[in-house]
Amino acid sequence: MTKSWNMIGRQRLAASLLMTAFVGLTGCRGGGPAESIQPVSRLPLPLQAYLSLDTYFIAQGMVKGRLSDGRLMHDQARDLVAATLYARQLAARNMMHPTVDGQKRVQLAIEMVLDCVQQANSGSTAACLAPPPVSGAAGSPAADASRPATAESAPR
Repeated sequence: MTKSWNMIGRQRLAASLLMTAFVGLTGCRGGGPAESIQPVSRLPLPLQAYLSLDTYFIAQGMVKGRLSDGRLMHDQARDLVAATLYARQLAARNMMHPTVDGQKRVQLAIEMVLDCVQQANSGSTAACLAPPPVSGAAGSPAADASRPATAESAPR
């Protein structure tokens, strides 16, 4: 009796493996990987916004790792936090109301965060964000939207 149950179990296992292989192979009938990969810019805006939010969280994890290292100058830590808060605000706003311009701003803000992390990793002791402009253009909406000047001015 045990022998018959063993045989039935083996047959079921073989059948399930065969079925799994068949299902797996039917998913591979596309024209190749080049046909299924699309540039992000060709995806719908809501999906682009979601991917940007995901990218922000990856960059935020890199910042957290760099801050937990503890070997940063005060200005570098301040700039990392300011850039991260700024990117978070833009990513959240773009997630709620995705636009092409918002997508570009989020991308630039995340690149700014990654540039700050890269500069901190390089051993440089300089701050990664430029000081705010001294001219009268600092109060204009375009200048304010470019990037945060300090952690105090970054949105929370």
